[in-house]
Amino acid sequence: MHQLTQAPGADPQCTGQEFQGKEETFAHTVITSIRATGITLGLRRLPAGFYTIVHHSGLEWRTENKRSSVKGDVVEWSGPIPIPSDQSATVCLEVYASFEFQPMLGAGEQLRKLTITVEQLSDCGEKHIPFTLFPKDGKIVSPCSSIVVTIERRSDESSDSLVSGPLCSTTNAPNVLEDATNHGHSALSRYRKHGGKRDLERSIAEFERALNTCLPNHPCRAAAQSNLATAKLILCRVEDTSAPFEIPLGLYHNALAARPVGHADRPSTLIQLAAVYLARFKKQGDEFDGARAAASLHEAMELSSTDSHENRAVSFMLQLYAGYRVGPTSGQSSVDSHSSSRLDEDPWILSAVLLKRFERYGDLADLQRAIGLLQNLVRCVAVWEDGYRAGLGSLGVALLLRFRHIGELSDLEGAISTLRDANDLTPHGHPDKPGMLNNLGDSFRARFERLGELSDLEDAISRHKDAVILMPHGHPDKPSHLNNLGLSFIARFARLGELRDLEDAISTLRDAFVLTPHRHPVKLTCLNYLGRSFIARFERIGELSDLEDVISTLRDVVVLTPHGHPDKPSRLNDLGGSFRARFERLGELRDLEDAILTFRDAVVLIPHGHPHKPSGLNNLGLSFRARFERLGELSDLEDAILTLREAVVLMPHGHPHKPSRLNNLGLSFRARFERLGELSDLEDAISLCSHSASVPIGAISDRFGASRNWILCARRMHHPSLLRAYSIAINLFPQFAWIGLSLTHRYAEVKRGAGVVREAAAAALDSGFPELAVEWLEQGHSIVWGELLQLRGSHEQLSSVHPDHARRLRELSAALDDAGATREQSLSTVSESTDDALQQDADRHRKLAIERDKLLQEIRRLPGFERFLLPKDFPQLRASAHSGPAVMLNAAETRCDVLIVLANVDHVIHVPLPGFDFQWAARLQNTLRALLGNARITRFDDRKGKLATAGGGSWESLLSTLWNGIVKPVLDALAFSTLGDLSRIFWCPTGPFVFLPIHAAGLYGTQYSSPSHKVSDFVISSYIPIASIIAQSSCPSIAPCGDLRLLFVPQPPSDGQDHLQGVARELKHISTVVGNSPSARTTLLESSVGTVEEVLGLMKDVDWVHFACHGIQDAAKSTDSGLCLANGRRLKISDIIGLSRSRGGLAFLSAYQTATGDEGLTDEAIHIAAGMLFAGYGGVIGTMWSISDWHAPVVARGVYEYLFRNGTRPDHRDAARALHEAVGRLRESGEASFATWVPFIHVGL
Repeated sequence: MHQLTQAPGADPQCTGQEFQGKEETFAHTVITSIRATGITLGLRRLPAGFYTIVHHSGLEWRTENKRSSVKGDVVEWSGPIPIPSDQSATVCLEVYASFEFQPMLGAGEQLRKLTITVEQLSDCGEKHIPFTLFPKDGKIVSPCSSIVVTIERRSDESSDSLVSGPLCSTTNAPNVLEDATNHGHSALSRYRKHGGKRDLERSIAEFERALNTCLPNHPCRAAAQSNLATAKLILCRVEDTSAPFEIPLGLYHNALAARPVGHADRPSTLIQLAAVYLARFKKQGDEFDGARAAASLHEAMELSSTDSHENRAVSFMLQLYAGYRVGPTSGQSSVDSHSSSRLDEDPWILSAVLLKRFERYGDLADLQRAIGLLQNLVRCVAVWEDGYRAGLGSLGVALLLRFRHIGELSDLEGAISTLRDANDLTPHGHPDKPGMLNNLGDSFRARFERLGELSDLEDAISRHKDAVILMPHGHPDKPSHLNNLGLSFIARFARLGELRDLEDAISTLRDAFVLTPHRHPVKLTCLNYLGRSFIARFERIGELSDLEDVISTLRDVVVLTPHGHPDKPSRLNDLGGSFRARFERLGELRDLEDAILTFRDAVVLIPHGHPHKPSGLNNLGLSFRARFERLGELSDLEDAILTLREAVVLMPHGHPHKPSRLNNLGLSFRARFERLGELSDLEDAISLCSHSASVPIGAISDRFGASRNWILCARRMHHPSLLRAYSIAINLFPQFAWIGLSLTHRYAEVKRGAGVVREAAAAALDSGFPELAVEWLEQGHSIVWGELLQLRGSHEQLSSVHPDHARRLRELSAALDDAGATREQSLSTVSESTDDALQQDADRHRKLAIERDKLLQEIRRLPGFERFLLPKDFPQLRASAHSGPAVMLNAAETRCDVLIVLANVDHVIHVPLPGFDFQWAARLQNTLRALLGNARITRFDDRKGKLATAGGGSWESLLSTLWNGIVKPVLDALAFSTLGDLSRIFWCPTGPFVFLPIHAAGLYGTQYSSPSHKVSDFVISSYIPIASIIAQSSCPSIAPCGDLRLLFVPQPPSDGQDHLQGVARELKHISTVVGNSPSARTTLLESSVGTVEEVLGLMKDVDWVHFACHGIQDAAKSTDSGLCLANGRRLKISDIIGLSRSRGGLAFLSAYQTATGDEGLTDEAIHIAAGMLFAGYGGVIGTMWSISDWHAPVVARGVYEYLFRNGTRPDHRDAARALHEAVGRLRESGEASFATWVPFIHVGL
């Protein structure tokens, strides 16, 4: 039985005296032993010993300061302590950790405090029941799993009934040295639990006060120096500056000098000194610091027993040192052996060692064991305990590592949930907060890579940004946090293609490289990531200098990475990729040979079963196939198939990169089919590519590419899966033009799938499914405009059934519409916008788009709304065609067809064009271009054109070809007559048909003077970008009332263009017509200034608008096409669509080429007339090419005379008929050539 000892600082004169005076108040019941378990759980400082204090009746008993064994972390104290006879009296038990033995300074750190009544204590103690300890008043308490108190009742006659007296009264005040030390420990403990820097500063101040109290020869001076050094080291890590490391190093060296060999506290001091050297080594990478740390640790190992906490700490820190070092560590096997024999009994430290070893060697068994240990520990530790948060963080990281190794989605979800809890439990300002945010961001990025949900990537970037902001400048972990942010930017660039993300990635990764000290092992990692970003920029922009710099940099990285380093294979892979990129750019075979050699070296170095093995094999296989394509050696193709097949087999199910690997293998089988003609190879290619395209994981670009390869293979053998391949491609296609991108970027992305929709429609027709062909054309035609229409829809059905959802959708759609317009305007005036403003616009735009996507998914789960805002099926499209037939003209490589949708016909009227193919349509487009060139009315002329003096026969040939080949078969199928009022017809062309004047088709000449040889004899033509836009006419219309406000925008005097003399005449004609209409009450506004801002402001308020000015179709950037206004500025398409008007009305564009689109985007109707339509105008009169300044006023007068013919307020829905009449009079006058009247068209309703 151990004798109770006196506490440091206690007054020996009071020992036992007060106890003797109160002896009668104690029963013959004593505590014979106190046993505490798990008392080192979560301690951040190496304990020297542990003791307990028992309080009751105003007295205090303190047990011996004892060491504990690592086996179970159990300490038991023996010694009789009396208990009061009053059963309601309270007894307080406290467990403390001390940090020194010779002598002990201060109370140390309180681990547990338990207050209990004598009755409860007796009941639990006699039954040996561990006390369940909970925090009091929400206070977070330090770890200690349980306390078991043994109670014994003794009779008066018992020979050993004597009990020990108390050490002193609890009212005895400690001296200054002890008081300052206790306050320092208390403040430091609070800092570790809550992260408040004031507590850390208070701790340092108190420890400094304690040290100043100790004279140079004071026996407690070494302890005071160690306490201050501990707090100073934490401050170094918080403020992240290098110089202050000298302070804790000096303090620990002084303490070590006072504790020679044989001193009980020398091993712990050596370990603390090593911790400072390791911290500086991790930050600066100086091998001298690492060697000093290792030397101190080895000395500590020799001085400590094998079952001590000191020995366990040495094992752990040697493992950390091995993990920090670059290259293979000498003596690694001995360290591992030591770890196995010393650490098995400590699950906390062992799990950390196992994780570090897994990251270094990739042995899955280490990771599995670490996860098991951490899961058990988290279950055993109470939520409020300090170690619980750290355990959650480690478990989340381990689960994320296992997901990346195996690919099980449950691991990823568990990692996110666990890391989110750990982050939520970490208060703002806590030093662990940046690391928690960084790890959570990594898990979100991993889920994005797996599932493709952009919201996860946005969450990842947000967390990484917060981590970087919260991490102080100079902190050793800041470069790694910057690296992760940079990688997330690269991931978003790869997904959305926004060049700004790539620029941000390069800037962020460059910062990480600069902040990493020279010779630090992470320096090469930063340089490698920076090289990847430059490769991405080369692939996007094509600057060869970028690639040359990358190759030079990555060569250095590979050379400087020692053999055996775990990152050597990935760095070789990056270098090989840069060689292959240069081969693809320059065609030098030497680069391809270097790529193959480099990839082969990488594959050899990657252990079997390592998660990076499939990537290395994939790169090697692609390089083999590239050499086959260059040299034609079949052996290279066989090697490619073998290597790529192995990459697919090793890739776990559900891995985000598996679709691209399957597609790569499929392409290789297709290549072998092309070479050998074996049908089985083509079937294998179809199987692989279809699997790649169909799985709902991986990058959209990879899946879309796989679907196109599937299509090519299926077409070769007329495979029954062809339509399914097209269906998947079309469903993926709109995701390229995601509504969260800028308008310009969305159009650039649409170009990637040009032609797929038209070919799909042709395949559907080949298989006898014309309705499917119509649905696909509508879904894939004018994708961007269709989404803009959705944003401005009213959604009455949803409002009537689910008004709250409808309200949220309206608010989000309006905000998204506004954000898109604001962003496009900011991009158009980038010189006037700051980078931060542009980034804020982009972030807001994306977040709104993500939120709206989620709301749409929620709405589609509601009964009856499963297809809400999804592409319309044929019955819905048919119901939209009330105003007239929608005539889709499809031009595919294999065939050309017309598909007619009528409201009163339950099927598609299919009109094949057997004598008309894609090449013929393209030739007609070239013919038209030549005719316009002969007439000197070209894309770059102004509104004023000159009359054609030659080529009239060619015009007649062009228009007769359109009549005989396209229009007449359509009119025959519809059985239209020239008798009575002419019907409306809505042309919806695709491909090269977009640029052909279908509305003017006919047989012209004196021999065809009867009214039955041209399209205008039968119908009134309008053009529409998508068929569903005419659905607006089926809605009940509100009769127009009140004053019709018409805005006239003439050519301003300062637009920098040639003066248009006909504008004044045009204004005079319009003024005369509207002024002579007594019942119309029309207000004619003339824009005298003509600035973009003034015109936009007026357009919001007026009903109709008429432009008589120059127009420009911008070939470089379609959305910058526009109308020339004052000061040389344009009213751009991007400005126009931002209006979002709701009043309908007419837009008359008496300007050059206002209804001609981008030749690279024939299916997207990117022209000014379409912009007006989607801004809310019900109908638009525009031109297909430059118009005559002489004839434009004639057409305008004819249009307005017809619209105002009745003296009542005109209806914009009569504009198509008005244009038909006006152009007809011009045509029949004989004074105008084809080039002057053909360009006028009507768009819309």
